[in-house]
Amino acid sequence: MLAITLLTFKEVIRRRIILITLFLTLVFLVLFGTGVHYGYEEMAGQAGPLEMMLTQQFLALGLYFGSFIVAFLAIMAVVGAISGEIEGGTIYAIVPRPVKRSAIILGKLLGYGFMLCVFAVLFYIAILLIIRFNTGLNVPVKPAALGLFCLQPLILLAVSLFGTTFLSTLANGIAAFMLYAIGVIGGMMEQIGYLASSEVLIQIGIVSSLIMPADAIYRKIVYSLLATPEVSMASMLGPFGSMSEPSAWMLLYTGLYILCFLVLAVRIFSKRDL
Repeated sequence: MLAITLLTFKEVIRRRIILITLFLTLVFLVLFGTGVHYGYEEMAGQAGPLEMMLTQQFLALGLYFGSFIVAFLAIMAVVGAISGEIEGGTIYAIVPRPVKRSAIILGKLLGYGFMLCVFAVLFYIAILLIIRFNTGLNVPVKPAALGLFCLQPLILLAVSLFGTTFLSTLANGIAAFMLYAIGVIGGMMEQIGYLASSEVLIQIGIVSSLIMPADAIYRKIVYSLLATPEVSMASMLGPFGSMSEPSAWMLLYTGLYILCFLVLAVRIFSKRDL
């Protein structure tokens, strides 16, 4: 399994997925940093609470689009993990050896999972440093929120690994992106439902978070970072905020969600005729 993990690292580097993502992430961080600098500069001399409000909005904005970036990396890196090797014929050099197919799935899980977690940690810290450097305000790291930010790409990793065991690379990519879009749009509709007091929209959001819980994890991150005993800034961000904090049951469900897709991926790949 360790050999598969190392091969996974080499494959990601060979395909230049991480290099392209790092370049585009750097572009995003430069633009984000520029926006934070001049946006906060315009607010210089304003009341303290107003400055804090703007800072928190920038934090939520950075993490929101950061979620898209890590989701993009998770899907694009994993989408052809098995199907691409089958289409290219490289899988046949691995499978005939005394390597269990479950070890192949788990090895790729460890390789991609480690890469995604490192990327998510660096991105999260970069957002906080940009805000702290440009505003001078202390934004706590909050390890729990950092852990949840790392959890987001792991959800898409499990889903993409499942899809790559029986779908073509293109079909798997489309399915994973559409599934992620369902979660994001449903999460927005749920927040609008809270603002408009629409029970139907709220229920749609809950159902969508069960179909794809990645957006619910983002809402929990925002709520944990921006909610205070006095007022919840997370509720003032509209569709990009969180009117209510997802419960611990959602975290348990997310863990079972990931485990379920991994078990299905191992089961389907083990029975697949190559």
